[in-house]
Amino acid sequence: MTEHEKEALKRKAAKNGMTVSEYARTLLANSDDATIRVIDTEPLRKAAHELAKQGTNLNQFMKFLNTYGIKVFDAGEAQRVLAREVETFMEVAEALAALRREADRNNVHLKIEDFDNAEND
Repeated sequence: MTEHEKEALKRKAAKNGMTVSEYARTLLANSDDATIRVIDTEPLRKAAHELAKQGTNLNQFMKFLNTYGIKVFDAGEAQRVLAREVETFMEVAEALAALRREADRNNVHLKIEDFDNAEND
């Protein structure tokens, strides 16, 4: 359980005047008709992993520039490449944040076992 999920559970239990254990037991005891919606985020996890790899490539690019100097590359082209990388990263980051917000609004559980740490793969 993530810290965000723990805090949400504590908040909901307190709102209902229960301990977390009481709240969880009550939910489980009355869950015969409960539907749990799960979104498989594997494609997004893979995208996050690819972004982490791109970050490694960018670090290698910067090391090369620091070692050999900017004169080796067309500075304008290097800036365009870096700008595209930043734009792509920001778009994916916003898409992930939007997915998480939408899931939270609709009480959808995201399957995110290693999603937040995809860069460690």
